[in-house]
Amino acid sequence: MNDDLEKIRCNSCGIDVPGYDGVHLTHKGTTRFLCSKCYNESVSEMTGLDFDHLSFHPITLKDGGNEDHMFHFQTHLFGDHVSIRALEIRHGEPRGYEFTIRGDPEGDLFGLFSKLVERMRRELRRRHIEPGELTPYSITDEDIVRGHIAWDEDTDGQLPCLIIDGKEITWHEFGRMLMTYEGFHFKLEIFEGDEER
Repeated sequence: MNDDLEKIRCNSCGIDVPGYDGVHLTHKGTTRFLCSKCYNESVSEMTGLDFDHLSFHPITLKDGGNEDHMFHFQTHLFGDHVSIRALEIRHGEPRGYEFTIRGDPEGDLFGLFSKLVERMRRELRRRHIEPGELTPYSITDEDIVRGHIAWDEDTDGQLPCLIIDGKEITWHEFGRMLMTYEGFHFKLEIFEGDEER
């Protein structure tokens, strides 16, 4: 992986960080980029919280097929809660799995991080799709698909890209998978990224 791709200079501290490790803020037509640490310090100062920013080192976890996935972490303070997000990074940008957990900003961040890693391990063991005969992938025999909705650059956001088992599946590809269930009924449930279902 090349960490030098897409680095942006923080307008507060002047340090270059990957674009996924910060926040773009727009005020009165002016956009500033703050690294996660400077952003958290700013929110902490505005809210009066005694918050110490923690950065977590990247980790690599194996999925159910013994494939490695490298995750980087973002810690962001939102006043009433703190969020730790795990992003799978490929070729210098977030691609693949994404996990989030929320907690008390004045609570135990190491404990919150441990809960997130436990959740990641559970989710990585699950398999929702497998190589198909008529399509690149088909839905496993459990007939359940979990994933997250992402931006599809190829359609300029007109259609979603689905991240299932860490793989980018176009809306068209997913539709082809569903056609093996023609005549069946389905239930589509959408929930926040920090929930586990």
